[in-house]
Amino acid sequence: MTATTQQITTFCILGCILARPHRTTSPPEESDGRPWSPPTGIHRIRGGSRCHHPQHRRSPRSMARNTTLLLLLVLKLFMAVLLAAWACIWIIRPTQSWKRSWHVGEDRASATFVGDYGLTVVVYCLPVLAVATLGYISLHIAAKKDALRMRRPLMPAFTNPLIVSSPVGVLSAAELLAAAFFIVFLAWTYYSNVSSDFKKMTPYQSLKLNRWQLKMMHLGVRIGSLSEACLLLLFLPILRGMAVFRILGVQYEASVRYHIWIGNTMILLSALHGISIMFIWATKNRLFKEARRVNIAGAIALATGVIIWITSLPQVRRKQFQLFFSAHHLYIVFILFFLIHAGDRHFYLVFAGVLLFALDKILRIIQSRKQTFLVSASILPCRAVKLTLPKLPCMDYTPTSIIFIKVPGISKFQWHPFSITSSSNMDDSELSVLIKCHGQWTTDLYNMLNSMTDAGSDHPKSIPVAVEGPYGPATVEHLRYRSLVLIAGGSGISPLMSILQDIASRNGGMERSPTKVHLIYAVKKVQDLSMLALISPLLLTHSAELGNLHLKLFVTEEDGPPFTAEKMLQDLSRVKTITMNKASPEGTAVPTPEGLLWKAAMTALSLLLFLASLIILTHLFVHQEKKSSKKKNPSWIGDLLLLCSFAIAASCCTVATVLSRWRKSVDDSPELSYKHHELAEMLPDKVQGALQKHEIYFGCRPNLGDMLAEIATGTGDSEVGVFVSGPTSMQKAVASFCTRHNKRLKTDERKLKCSFNVHFITFSL
Repeated sequence: MTATTQQITTFCILGCILARPHRTTSPPEESDGRPWSPPTGIHRIRGGSRCHHPQHRRSPRSMARNTTLLLLLVLKLFMAVLLAAWACIWIIRPTQSWKRSWHVGEDRASATFVGDYGLTVVVYCLPVLAVATLGYISLHIAAKKDALRMRRPLMPAFTNPLIVSSPVGVLSAAELLAAAFFIVFLAWTYYSNVSSDFKKMTPYQSLKLNRWQLKMMHLGVRIGSLSEACLLLLFLPILRGMAVFRILGVQYEASVRYHIWIGNTMILLSALHGISIMFIWATKNRLFKEARRVNIAGAIALATGVIIWITSLPQVRRKQFQLFFSAHHLYIVFILFFLIHAGDRHFYLVFAGVLLFALDKILRIIQSRKQTFLVSASILPCRAVKLTLPKLPCMDYTPTSIIFIKVPGISKFQWHPFSITSSSNMDDSELSVLIKCHGQWTTDLYNMLNSMTDAGSDHPKSIPVAVEGPYGPATVEHLRYRSLVLIAGGSGISPLMSILQDIASRNGGMERSPTKVHLIYAVKKVQDLSMLALISPLLLTHSAELGNLHLKLFVTEEDGPPFTAEKMLQDLSRVKTITMNKASPEGTAVPTPEGLLWKAAMTALSLLLFLASLIILTHLFVHQEKKSSKKKNPSWIGDLLLLCSFAIAASCCTVATVLSRWRKSVDDSPELSYKHHELAEMLPDKVQGALQKHEIYFGCRPNLGDMLAEIATGTGDSEVGVFVSGPTSMQKAVASFCTRHNKRLKTDERKLKCSFNVHFITFSL
């Protein structure tokens, strides 16, 4: 044996000796008090390699988690590539090189069974629908792993507030960047199209337009073409069950304002388009002579869009919700006449958004057609009610989720969104919502329930309700932080209740859960604090489960008596509760929405059915005529074939969903269980210690900047999650301080120890 071989052997033997635990005459004990036992396993020396300790081997759970992360990464990369390719197509679409290549591609596709219409569908619709399908699959995979749902964002600087005071509210860097990109895209598209038109401008012999009138006509036509991009994106932010914005971590009620921005832009562009064209006709005294089918359809679509826009203004929507709700259903008329005006080839460009919205609407109608009944209702002194609904144990939802509720006894058509205040981890059989009187519908509901208490019946007949949802975020944001700051104003406390109950139900069982929670709650009147009655037992006796809760209450418009916060919480726990008659029909639990995998399958199936139907119908009714005659078919034929193909795809998806729900109801035959999560009781001394942390102030507003600065100084965490659910002024105050604080953190890291990540929870839809 050579010297080198001896050295290698000696090092390997020493390594095995050092890796082996030392045994003593009295074996040591582990930190939990259990007797120590050596690890099992065989240590082998092969070819001089180092010994592999069993603890160094990857566990099956770790390998499965890594595989899941790799799969999610592949899906996200594929979605990013598809989106980038689709965006590039829209960017180069107005260029002459693309137009020439596109005409060549259409000619080649016309010679195949797919046709030029099929090429348009594949190029402009397939990427969007493919991203939606892959996104639903990725959300399903992440939802199965709590650790993946709690992963921290890669770039929190893009989601934190950047601009506090703006006409559209608080803006983050990501929102500002996306808006700037969209505006530049519209400007580029308009410039490219107009410059191309001016270079090859030819006069209209029928209108006898001079040069400036001809330029005005081209300018007006190209303004109208910009509305196509707006219409494509218009429906994506308001998808509920099939919300594609969840892939980006944006919740439904937060994305509604994107729908408002895009809608305002589309109506502005459409109005400029219509006014400019009609102005040219008026100058030639041909305003009524040009009343052809396409032009009349455009005028009807524009008038319908203006009506929807006017009734959507905050001044009208908040006072006349029924008018706003009814007028918004004119979107069907708008889409139909847009198709007739623009033609089927232009409608294919925006068809992906329309199809997703139609599928979302179908799934919502199927879920909500089965009514449920109230289990109980609590009436609070602040003219608010808590509704408790039965649910199946399999229905899980994340905190800050919302549901849409319709009470046929009040209105057969109105749906209103409300935040869920309960936690699916704490209660398997029930979910609850808190409703504050703000309008006619909520006032009618309050009066209906209040009349039941006046009647004096112990178990009145239950009220039938219809439910959509729940719709919630894909990630559990609050579990990403060790320190939480929850700030609420008025009825904005509702979504924060679900966060508090979720934290308490976990009892610190997660690897990463909040250990410090600060709740700052501001109301106008003392009686408004009665909304805390829903979680007063939690606040009084279970502050330890809530991560050492610090509660600060502010009553801004009243000077109250000098009593403590715990005394007020104990008084507020007395509310009037109505227990409904349980002799209601069986199977009345809130219907569970369709799963993410089913939504992915329906998205892919609908596109395949639509394309197949379009190809078959075109070959049956159009293809033979094109071969025998060079004359073009009327445009209404293409529009009709598109509508028929869309109806076939939507009908098949509807039938498949109904049959799937019927099969599940027969096979599963679920029975409602009534298991409640019981929190551990605290000792009296711990209760008293927890109550001393609660404070109440009268006649003043919370100085959010000073309180956040105090929290930043006292915490030892590098990041603090701030969740704000309140009026715009409260959101701006928090955003202003956190923006200044995070900017100072970049210049002086030694003095400032933590950064604030702000999450806004909006509830005014």
